[in-house]
Amino acid sequence: MQSRYGKALIVCAAMFAGVAGAAEPAGTVKSVRGVAHVHRGAAVIPLIIGSTLEPSDRVVTQTDANVGITLKDDTLLAVGPRSNVTLENFAFNSTTHDGRLDVKIASGTLRMITGLIARQSPANVKVVTPNATIGMRGTDFIVEVPGHG
Repeated sequence: MQSRYGKALIVCAAMFAGVAGAAEPAGTVKSVRGVAHVHRGAAVIPLIIGSTLEPSDRVVTQTDANVGITLKDDTLLAVGPRSNVTLENFAFNSTTHDGRLDVKIASGTLRMITGLIARQSPANVKVVTPNATIGMRGTDFIVEVPGHG
């Protein structure tokens, strides 16, 4: 009898583990120089080449660090030294190219080369700074926010 309950517990645990880790990756880290981390909920995870990013992840770079990220829609993000950048929202349909991308930069520098979401629906891509919201009208830009994050 106990083994049957044990199997049921294992099945339930596996189902809940799948739900807890079910966030669809938004992109992949393609380059890292220096010390950089992703803050995901309460976890702080060192970034390495191949790390995945999820919606709501916050990328923090230290002095002399840079991170290159490619999102699923081919948007390129280059996060500069002493930066604090959050992938607030990312949703992308690879068939229709519909989606939404919201990035928040609290401090540091961010270069962005927009991808398929911006080509399909420029109004669905925004970069938010402490003082402004940038809507897409072009495809390549740099934002710098003074301060330390």
